[in-house]
Amino acid sequence: MLLDEAQTAVSDLLEALHESLDDYQDNLQRLHRAEIAQEFNDAMNRRTQLVKTLEERIKKELSLRPRAADTEREDFNYLWSKLKSLVFDEQEMMLQERAEQERQLISLVARCESFDYPESVNLQLKALHRHLTEQLNQIKHFQLSD
Repeated sequence: MLLDEAQTAVSDLLEALHESLDDYQDNLQRLHRAEIAQEFNDAMNRRTQLVKTLEERIKKELSLRPRAADTEREDFNYLWSKLKSLVFDEQEMMLQERAEQERQLISLVARCESFDYPESVNLQLKALHRHLTEQLNQIKHFQLSD
């Protein structure tokens, strides 16, 4: 099935969101500060809800199903992260990686917001944008307090 530009944008967003959830889950096992681990867990739970709702609305309004994750890329990114943690402070590195990922997700959401989706999808994109911005600000706060 060929996707138009708007469908491709939202499909790319969903794939990246699922990757971010996997990354947060992985990070939870490697964080040393309980405060950061709790924030990551809360963010992951909130994001899971937002993604589920967005997927439901996209499926209903656009008849689009999420594509399978790129497991090879995920595996490579995981190994690359582990290798970097051997050289750099692991917690600082994870915060940098999550901040960069949040910025990329915000860009993907902004790209989606430039298309004319049904109102229910647009509302969910706005909620997701707020969540991502809040999470990026929280990560920046943790980076400054380190």
